[in-house]
Amino acid sequence: MIGSFRMNKKMGACRLAVFCLGFFSLCFSFLQAQTVKTEREKIIYVIPIKDEIEQSMVYVVKRAINEAIRSGAQALVVDLDTPGGLAQSMEKIIREIERFPAQENTYAFIDHKAYSAGAFIAACCRHIYMAPGSVIGAASPVLFSPQGGVQNLPESYEKKILSAYQGLIRAIAERHGHNPAVFNAMVDRDSGLVIDGIEILPKGKILTLTDSEACKQYGHPPKALLAEGIVQNLEELAQKAIASALPYKLVILKPTGFEKIGRIMTLLGPIFLTLGLIFGYLELQTGGIVLGLLSLLFFSLYFLGHYLAGLSGWEPFFLFLLGLSLILFEFFVFPGLVIPTLIGFLIILVALLAANSEKIPSESFGSWLSRIKEAILSLVVTLGISLLLIYILSRFIPAKTHMILNEVSKDRNEGVSGLTTGMIGEALTVLRPSGLGKFNGKIVDVITPAKFVSAGTPIQIVQIEGIRVVVEPLKKRKFRTT
Repeated sequence: MIGSFRMNKKMGACRLAVFCLGFFSLCFSFLQAQTVKTEREKIIYVIPIKDEIEQSMVYVVKRAINEAIRSGAQALVVDLDTPGGLAQSMEKIIREIERFPAQENTYAFIDHKAYSAGAFIAACCRHIYMAPGSVIGAASPVLFSPQGGVQNLPESYEKKILSAYQGLIRAIAERHGHNPAVFNAMVDRDSGLVIDGIEILPKGKILTLTDSEACKQYGHPPKALLAEGIVQNLEELAQKAIASALPYKLVILKPTGFEKIGRIMTLLGPIFLTLGLIFGYLELQTGGIVLGLLSLLFFSLYFLGHYLAGLSGWEPFFLFLLGLSLILFEFFVFPGLVIPTLIGFLIILVALLAANSEKIPSESFGSWLSRIKEAILSLVVTLGISLLLIYILSRFIPAKTHMILNEVSKDRNEGVSGLTTGMIGEALTVLRPSGLGKFNGKIVDVITPAKFVSAGTPIQIVQIEGIRVVVEPLKKRKFRTT
């Protein structure tokens, strides 16, 4: 009986072992099948560049390249439909695209147009395909003034910039297997374009190619001038040129909500800055807390937009708060001490500049210095507009103030006659620590030992020394009727 029990126990153990072995074999087969399926599926990462090229787009492209590398993408497609944009941002985007490991599998798809900086970005991709009716070219550099118009440069400086960008686009084209003469003609109007004795573009014109012109073949053996083919959309590009008969997966980058908001807020940055300055001025004139909070809100939106767009970290905002704290320290703790206010204003200016000109790792000092100059010009223009609006605003706001000043000039001729210690009146303006007070209909200059007294606060004369009238804010308990 005992032997039978032992035999049954051994049989049960054997069955359990067989079951476990079968289960693990099934799991292994399933995982192996999934691995084979994943290996056969080609991941194609698509980066849309659909708007004007500016600084915030650099960080979007950087995030896309990082995601493509992490996901093990075998091919990268840059989907272009752009009028161009900032040269510095374009150079950074090119450096980011060139970080992609499989450079032989980089594709530019010209969906509608790739002008100026867009043509440079197309040149940094190994293969170029175009949609029907699309165009590429017109890449001659143009310098814009802070007001937005084209800036005229001295001829020597213009030639210097042109030569630099000619060399840059030729180097990019050579590096990625394109004809450098084609891209050079997009930059320099004096070069023209001749291939195998055929004049494609006469001197004096900037090259811009349509899809059919870019695909036209020249030379022996025949080779396409620029683009390898015309495709309707990304799906056709993936099927015909990239994946062939293999299954593929298109992963199209979609900007995050914060990136979209950040780009909009960055565009509205000058407006936020102007409103922050205007409400700050109004707060100083009225002494109210609401206008001060509105000013802080608009300044915060200015810095937040640059942070969300990836143009800066939190450091500029903290610098701004430090500068603001020094100014408030002077107003409330040591009124009349000028040094903290001056330092505070300087720190705020540095913060505003830093929000627009954060140094990018690996960026040359010259490029960063150029962006600093642009940021200074932009800030000067914004401050100038703000001061003009404040001046115009001050012409309408102080109707009451002009009446007060007229009364003050009349009452000053009478000195402090009629005023006595203990007299109760009202602060007509903010006392920091000096300002205007009104007693029995008479307006006089007053000063208070208190840190801050807002306009409209009941005040009481505590000392009169010649023409110097010292007041203190009246406590509520003294206001009770008897």
